[in-house]
Amino acid sequence: MIALSAIVVDYHGGPLLERCLADLRVALDRLEEPCELIVVDNGGGVAGIPNARIVSMPSNTGFAGGVVAGLARAGGQWIALVNNDAFLAPDCLVHLLAAGRRSPHVGSVAPQIRFDGRRDLVNSAGLEVDVLGIGSDRLAGRPIDDSEVSTPGEVFGASACVALYRRSMLDAVGGFDASFFAYQEDADLAWRVRMAGWRSEYEPRALAWHRGSATAREATAFKYRLVGRNRLRMIAKNATREQLLRHAPGMLAYDLAYVAYVALTDRTLAPLQGRLAGLRDWRRYRREGAATRGRVKLSRGGWRAALAQRAAYRVAAPIKRGAADADRQP
Repeated sequence: MIALSAIVVDYHGGPLLERCLADLRVALDRLEEPCELIVVDNGGGVAGIPNARIVSMPSNTGFAGGVVAGLARAGGQWIALVNNDAFLAPDCLVHLLAAGRRSPHVGSVAPQIRFDGRRDLVNSAGLEVDVLGIGSDRLAGRPIDDSEVSTPGEVFGASACVALYRRSMLDAVGGFDASFFAYQEDADLAWRVRMAGWRSEYEPRALAWHRGSATAREATAFKYRLVGRNRLRMIAKNATREQLLRHAPGMLAYDLAYVAYVALTDRTLAPLQGRLAGLRDWRRYRREGAATRGRVKLSRGGWRAALAQRAAYRVAAPIKRGAADADRQP
């Protein structure tokens, strides 16, 4: 029986993918258990990877669609997702798997992810979602000597940049939503996981480094549109009627402020375009989430976490302004 399936979704990763896979192979070897490596090729440029199963997609299905395709071919009891621009420490998977096996109620485990370009700063220590439906990377931008960074414990969810998932949990909650294409699909999953009663743990001894938006790039119209659209889809699926009635004014104020801020700083209305697309989808996603929707504890002050995450990416991740390539559009 396969203990763990590692899935890497690639879109023209090139040298980054090579480095990712080299580190991942070392981490898999440390497990000393039956494992498999699956590479989902969204860009048509992956070939000749030894001891890996290549899943070639007929078109670019995005990160979420690639994960769904990889899961359909994975046989592991545990699923490790690794971005093609993420790099694992040799014992990362050992620590993640140990944390996941501590309790049958653990559905996912989040490692300590640092920026590859600024290894003194945290990229993600799990995910947060607040009462306004703002999803963000926990502790983004914090220095690695911060006491919270080194403290394990329960978190809302795991960033799919690098994450470990229990396969039975993914099957129980319906896995990733391929229609998200990219961005917020892991926060949507984390929300559904919490509503289903599963826990997510943060394991700081499991280390990884992330280049950060190396595929879609930071501060592009492409990313702004997808994040805005998927934010609305996620809220439509998962927010209870009570949450919407109570926090709708705060949600609207946040979105208006965010759209205005990006329009002034990056001179694009892409966040507005994405949110309008999400509103057009509202009824569909509201219906889709009806069967699993329920009350969960959400944090507060997510706008502060979102600002911290944005500031951290501006410092530590590559920035490329302007529209993304047309073939990346979902």
